[in-house]
Amino acid sequence: MIKLVIKRLLLAIPTLFVVATFSFGLIKMVPGDPAVFILGQTASQADIDKLHDQLGLNRPVLEQYTTWLTSALHGDLGTSILTGRPVLQALEIALPPTLSLALLTTLISLILGVGLGVFAAVKRGVWDGAIQGVSSFGLAVPSFWAAYILVMIFALGLRIFPATGYTPLSQDPTAWLIGLALPAISIAIGNTCQILLQTRASVLEILSRDFVRTLQATGIHRTTILAKHVLRNAAIPVAVVTGISFIGVFSGVVVIEAIFNTPGLGNLLLTGVRSADFPMVQGAILFFAILVIVVNLVVDLVTGWLDPRVRF
Repeated sequence: MIKLVIKRLLLAIPTLFVVATFSFGLIKMVPGDPAVFILGQTASQADIDKLHDQLGLNRPVLEQYTTWLTSALHGDLGTSILTGRPVLQALEIALPPTLSLALLTTLISLILGVGLGVFAAVKRGVWDGAIQGVSSFGLAVPSFWAAYILVMIFALGLRIFPATGYTPLSQDPTAWLIGLALPAISIAIGNTCQILLQTRASVLEILSRDFVRTLQATGIHRTTILAKHVLRNAAIPVAVVTGISFIGVFSGVVVIEAIFNTPGLGNLLLTGVRSADFPMVQGAILFFAILVIVVNLVVDLVTGWLDPRVRF
């Protein structure tokens, strides 16, 4: 297991390097002068030159890249142009809401997806067909569309949940859960369907194996077979899909956090793009990459624990 962790961490180094290079190059490919874009067309040449010096835009591109990369390796992602605060500090503040949303979404998806997937695999027929049909529809529903529908029904209509806002878990756990309910459900719809279909397929595949038939022939109760043998063997592909779904949450939070005004990484990235806060955009992209690498490592560890054959 230690070898697996070391191997994955070593592979993470070139991945982060590629992401850092890509994010820097993406900013440089934005047409026009960044200083003019930030200050506006009416800015004086003196103000533009001053911002050039402040951001280091008057230096060669390669020098700008090496300076930024060296600073990033030392934990300095620069200073936000919009707020004047260190980028790393802003990212650390925005991390808890995004992680809370991702974890709650994954928890909802895992409970419903595994439960309904096992039920569909066991109850073949009408129930199985109905669940598959609903799942196919759920996969086609965009998370932002689901978010607007949920807001109109449960926030503006029934007034059960708030339409916007976020309360830290340490401040009020109940308000934290209520505030994240609609954003989490919006993203969890598609993720639940993915996990459900994978669980159903995995359970059906395990149920068709010879050792399961042997256990059934010995008179062992079907519930015991499912709990002790089928679910454990079916858990590996489900764990992989769950990890992929968790990573997929990070792509959805950009829009969902903007809709619900959640002060997370997605909202921070979107604000940075809108205000041409290039240091914030670069830092947020790099932060998302680190989160994805960490999640992949956790999935590998869980998979290795479930099946020791994949540890090497």
